[in-house]
Amino acid sequence: MTLLLDIGPLSPRQSETALGAIYKAINGHDDDSIWNPHHSPYIRRLIELFTERGLTRLDKVRTELDAWAAGQRHTGGDPTPRPGMMRRWDPGELQLVKIYLETLPPGEFLLDDWGMVVDYLVQRYLPEDELRSEAEWLATRSGLMGKVQANLDKEPTLAEADTLLAAMPIRLADARRQFRLSPEHEAVINFGWQRAAEAVTALSDNARHKMRGVVMRHEEAKLLSGGAAAPGSSLQTQLLDEFGTLNKDWRRIAVTEAGEIENQGFVASQKPGTKLRRVEQYANACPFCRQIDGTVVEVVEPGAPDKDPDGQIWVGKTNVGRSAAPRKRVGGALVERGDDERWWIPAGTAHPHCRGSWLPEIEFEPGDDPDFADWLRDTLRNK
Repeated sequence: MTLLLDIGPLSPRQSETALGAIYKAINGHDDDSIWNPHHSPYIRRLIELFTERGLTRLDKVRTELDAWAAGQRHTGGDPTPRPGMMRRWDPGELQLVKIYLETLPPGEFLLDDWGMVVDYLVQRYLPEDELRSEAEWLATRSGLMGKVQANLDKEPTLAEADTLLAAMPIRLADARRQFRLSPEHEAVINFGWQRAAEAVTALSDNARHKMRGVVMRHEEAKLLSGGAAAPGSSLQTQLLDEFGTLNKDWRRIAVTEAGEIENQGFVASQKPGTKLRRVEQYANACPFCRQIDGTVVEVVEPGAPDKDPDGQIWVGKTNVGRSAAPRKRVGGALVERGDDERWWIPAGTAHPHCRGSWLPEIEFEPGDDPDFADWLRDTLRNK
């Protein structure tokens, strides 16, 4: 059955937003397959550890907020003066906020106090500096795993991947000192770190916004119902719903960024002229990714002139700023997008949740760093 969608009343900008959202939905993953282990042994453990640590942080915010709402954190004693409004509290100020909230009788909480509870929990369990460190950990080791793939003559077992991960530095500065990183490879890790950090800190802000909204709606429902929550509107149920979405968002960051950085790091470790084959053979690969599966491309320098967008890849080639929608609105008509506007074969992942990867097209040849290859052999030999 054909379903027609009338976007005529929309402006060109609104039409572009609608078309982009539709094609992102087509190429997205909204089912439980996002929780499937990644097929690549190079980043599977990284993704699972990053996911586990993030979900633990989010669950702590949820369960603690539920406990505060149930009055379980009230310690009694004389109430203390109310601290100032929301900002980044230092450890001492965070402790003062905790004391104030614990000594305030549950029946005396105002909306501002509930907002302070949310701020306190987010700053305690999702602090920006720790989230940035988590992002650097993911980016550094994902990027180095790209170098591993380029210098290892066989795919590692999960146990061997764990051994290598345990021996790797967790900070970019340490990786730079320990290994010889090309400027392109270092840029891959650095930009990946900043991108992942932006994503997780934005998720933290989003969590704060969502939790404040949940609490406000809950308190409003209680007020309008004379003090009793409306049926089916328990705070716990609402928190589970909101955190279900946040958990998926964190998983998306883990899968997408680890895959992006590992792939880009692998490409950065190749000699110009190397042929690579795209692999998109995982559950629920989107139509675009199935289309590029098996494509063989040539690695070229990022600054090479007259690059072939269909037959070549280079470090930094992404789909950022491009669209999956084949058409765009110009005036009152839909017209075909130019090749320079549409998705192409990226060096990293094609889109959020993408699990695409690369394999050498010819028999294995060592990468660009013999010293790193020696480190790999020694590390695995001494496990």
